[in-house]
Amino acid sequence: MLHQVNLLPWRDEIRAQHKKRFINLVVLGTLVAVIAQWMVGNYFHEQKSHQQARLNYLQQYIAQLDTQIQSLKVAEEEHKSILTRLDVVESLQSGRNKTTEFMNLMPNLVPEGVYVDKIKMNGQEIEMSGISDSTARLATMLDNLERSDSLSDVEMHSIVHNKKRFNKEFQTFKVSFMFTPLSLQNPIESDATTVRQSLTEMQSIWQEQYISKVTSQLELIASQEVLNG
Repeated sequence: MLHQVNLLPWRDEIRAQHKKRFINLVVLGTLVAVIAQWMVGNYFHEQKSHQQARLNYLQQYIAQLDTQIQSLKVAEEEHKSILTRLDVVESLQSGRNKTTEFMNLMPNLVPEGVYVDKIKMNGQEIEMSGISDSTARLATMLDNLERSDSLSDVEMHSIVHNKKRFNKEFQTFKVSFMFTPLSLQNPIESDATTVRQSLTEMQSIWQEQYISKVTSQLELIASQEVLNG
């Protein structure tokens, strides 16, 4: 019985095939690793660019808000300045009207025989001094002061008898009270008050609109952030 013997270098051929297969696997693995690394790097780069774009948008929007806030502060300062000027106008108008109303009220308060020498007004407080030819007339004046709807806190500080004036003997007196004009007790809306109310209403409406706009913009940004993940 004859046996066939393979004298070819088959082991070398198998070794060469294994080596070639190994090299192919190494090359393929390297390519896969490079491609995977490139894809991951590209993904992170895109994410970074996207985040940077959103950050830039937020920074621009914040800058716009800062500008609007500065404009709002300027408007508020102008509003305060206008209100201050209105306060001055109202104060001057009130003082002028108060003096006129008090002088118109005087004939009803001071009876005949009482003579007023001096009137001092300090805000709503009024000090009045003068002379009278009898105690009864002073009592009548004091009663008139206390009955007046425009006066309060009436106080007689001093009565000095037997003071000679104009070659006659008089009684000097000093009285004080608080004066509140009827126009202030029942105020009629003035032009300054109307302007003040209009300015206040306009400022409130503007602030509400501004806050609503900012809130809607922030909600829109938040919804975009949620959608973009």
